[in-house]
Amino acid sequence: MNTISKALIAVFLVMSASYSVAQNRRSNPIVSHMFTADASAHVWGDGRLYVYPSTDVAPARGYSTMDGYHVFSTDDMITWKDHGEILHSRDVEWGTEKGGLMWAPDCVYKNGTYYFYFPHKNKENVWEIGIATSKNPASGFKVQGFVKGGNAFCDPNVFIDDDGQAYLFAVRDAKCYGAKLKDNMMEVETEMVHQIGVDEHREGPFVVKREGKYYMIYPNHQKPFNEMSYSMSDNPLGPWEPKGLLMEQNDVITMHGSIVEFKGQWYIFYHNGELSGSIGPQRSICFDPVYFNEDGTIQLVKKSLGVTLPTFHNDINFNEMFGTLAVGDYTQNDMQLQGIEANAIASIQIPEGYVVECFEQDHFKGKSWTFKEDRIDLSALGCDNKISSIKISKVTTDNLVKNSSFELTTQKMVKYWRSKTVQCTSVLDDTATGYYSLQYKGQGMPKDIIQQVELKPNTNYQLSVMLKIKAGTKGKVVFDTTGILEDSCKFELDADTQADQWVEFKDTFNSGDLTKVNLRCTTSEDFDGLAYWDNVILKEK
Repeated sequence: MNTISKALIAVFLVMSASYSVAQNRRSNPIVSHMFTADASAHVWGDGRLYVYPSTDVAPARGYSTMDGYHVFSTDDMITWKDHGEILHSRDVEWGTEKGGLMWAPDCVYKNGTYYFYFPHKNKENVWEIGIATSKNPASGFKVQGFVKGGNAFCDPNVFIDDDGQAYLFAVRDAKCYGAKLKDNMMEVETEMVHQIGVDEHREGPFVVKREGKYYMIYPNHQKPFNEMSYSMSDNPLGPWEPKGLLMEQNDVITMHGSIVEFKGQWYIFYHNGELSGSIGPQRSICFDPVYFNEDGTIQLVKKSLGVTLPTFHNDINFNEMFGTLAVGDYTQNDMQLQGIEANAIASIQIPEGYVVECFEQDHFKGKSWTFKEDRIDLSALGCDNKISSIKISKVTTDNLVKNSSFELTTQKMVKYWRSKTVQCTSVLDDTATGYYSLQYKGQGMPKDIIQQVELKPNTNYQLSVMLKIKAGTKGKVVFDTTGILEDSCKFELDADTQADQWVEFKDTFNSGDLTKVNLRCTTSEDFDGLAYWDNVILKEK
């Protein structure tokens, strides 16, 4: 074989290897069209892996509004199917009349029936462990009542041992309790017993069995962000021996998950705040592989985005992954060699530090779109199934503000900017720096729309923002630092001064003793109309 042939084969093998690696899993988070948490993962007889999470509503209004359980499944860890909502608080006759409070669930299969366990408060505002059953794993669930003996407990986990005996684990006052379930799966045999050896437990126990050993994983009390710990035992009801840390903290306060074996590999399912920008009640479920040591202990999980390069998908919400592309210029032929189909890309996931420029025609011609943030659904921008060539580059920025142009993410929410009343333009804003701008329409001041940014003490900074106000609006659109730097960095615009056009405001300040500052989009108290914010920049001067 000549040298050229060997070189061509080597190139082909490298490209094939990179393509296969890119295809072996879905990127994290695995659900991107809604906010999900508290993932309970199971593999059923049909060979698919099913995940039963709770649902965080948007915009964030705390944990009490969580409601509406969905089921997700996969057979390859790449493409995930949303089977839709299987249960809602309105389906629970004995539940609290105000709804919500549908927290971390679990599901098991026994004797031809799927049992779905869910915590919910009754009409006396006390937790019960509800039960819904179905002959199918992802549909047809009907509420059967609640567990007798499970009153005042939350976060249920049901484990079925090799002999068919079922055990219920649940939480009360941040402590874990367990008991055998009767054969009807709706009553405990004895009183719930405190589990010894998991005293650092905070919530969400999950029990599995591997090679004769029982494992319980659970969030601990680490502050300000919980970690995932685990204990081991020779018996399903303990006593348990604490084994330490399984997973380090994420970017949201809570930590709740499960572990499962699927096609010879163990995985941990958990949640983070990746899609919301670390907003506590807007979480997203993820998974990563789990590895065991020879003595049965578990290695510390290495969390990831699943991919480290821009990832291209044939379906919205990062599903049906084509593959990834590194820095470079890719014609239509180059894309095909990497497994990326032209005129078929519907969503793009972009890790931090990358810029993806997409072109409507081959060889970087025609209309183009530039993305720095994840693009969950390209159809919103009119470029789905239209990309024929791509340029990818890396970029660094000195702007300390994340999502400075208020780009939309999941459920039309604004990543990194916290508020209970954020409203964004639902149509493209051709006058904005990016594709969208932040919009508030109403009377009076909105709830604070804030991003907290860390500062270096005694350092000079420059802050700038673009403001716009609709003609006829009363009051002012305001951008400030929540009263901290009122003399230098409070920017205001009214319709009499300038209407329907962007106006840039800019000033400098010294941080002094400050180590952080809250950047705020707000209005005057007498506001009545429509206000916009865009292109917030904070950098060292």
